[in-house]
Amino acid sequence: MNTRHMVVIDPIAYCGGSKIATDNLLASLGSEQLTVTIITNDKSSWSLRGYQFATLIELPILADKEQGVSYFLRHLVLAISIIAARWQYGKIDVALGASGPGVDLSLYLLQFLLGYSIIQLVHGPVACSNTIARCLVRAKCIFYLKSTLPSIKCCLQKLLSQQQIATFVNGDRFLELNNGLSDTSWPSQCQYRAPKIMWAASLLKWKGLDLFIQAMATIAEEQRPNTEICFIRPQSTKQQISHAPIQLNNIIWHEKPPHLDSIRANCNIFVSTSIKEPFGLSILEAMAAGHCIVIPDDNAYWAQQLQHDVSCIKYQQGNAFDLANKLTELGDNIGQIKKIGRNAQAIASRYRATQQYAPAQRVVLTMLAPLYKEKTNAQ
Repeated sequence: MNTRHMVVIDPIAYCGGSKIATDNLLASLGSEQLTVTIITNDKSSWSLRGYQFATLIELPILADKEQGVSYFLRHLVLAISIIAARWQYGKIDVALGASGPGVDLSLYLLQFLLGYSIIQLVHGPVACSNTIARCLVRAKCIFYLKSTLPSIKCCLQKLLSQQQIATFVNGDRFLELNNGLSDTSWPSQCQYRAPKIMWAASLLKWKGLDLFIQAMATIAEEQRPNTEICFIRPQSTKQQISHAPIQLNNIIWHEKPPHLDSIRANCNIFVSTSIKEPFGLSILEAMAAGHCIVIPDDNAYWAQQLQHDVSCIKYQQGNAFDLANKLTELGDNIGQIKKIGRNAQAIASRYRATQQYAPAQRVVLTMLAPLYKEKTNAQ
């Protein structure tokens, strides 16, 4: 049977929620009629579900460029990786941008030359620029997190009228993306023997590690719950980075741990300190494990979905003292941890990848179907 060839470009040098979500979406598409090539220097971030891998070609001197002439030069170099993958694995039918048009620009630079369609995933707010607006209108299909819609509309104003924007975002090729967890990698059940905190994210400043450490330092040592901090140290970025590890009693640090699931299963309180988290896949994973979720009351995605003292605990955004008080109270009440954790777990059960990605799966496979017919007829 002839298969269609999809290329995914991965220029981000560390694992994050967007990669995990993309991995789960790809898994939902099946492999019998689709061959997937991932262009990356970070194979360890992917599940190796029968993917082909190609090397990402990048100049270190350009790796952190995000604007100006050097930004375009960076993506021209990245485009060489796509040409190499085309040469190595054959004609590309569809290219998938796994992060956002500003990160995946190289796909658009070669679109007309190589003749593929582009599926664009938008996992975070997009910058307001003419270049990104032109990328968005050229994509065959766009899947976006709900929280990113305002920034997308703002960006499109660079190119389209308000009426054109309304038509565009309400069209068939512009669809909301709902993240989910794969059944094959569903988080293990957590323990309810004794309170134990988990914090897990990258060291990017907006993830809020500094706030969490400030809160933990505020709690007296004899009251401070045992804590596990799992972190990823981003490479090749101009964004501000928090320092880690920091010596503080009752806290154990793990850099990019391979046994994340077992660490999570040994905890039961998950703390998020991110600023306006677009989705928060790590929060969903902790919910699925039965953790009591502690999040800022910032009207971000999970703050809208979860109810304080029922399915989560909310603290005042940016307030380390309020966060410390909430954690101290939880540290004395394993019954409350279990009650809230079980309620959050029930909500997480609705976020299975097979259900959440079904609309995207139908759209992508429908989009690919004519390509399969064209290949069959050409024989």
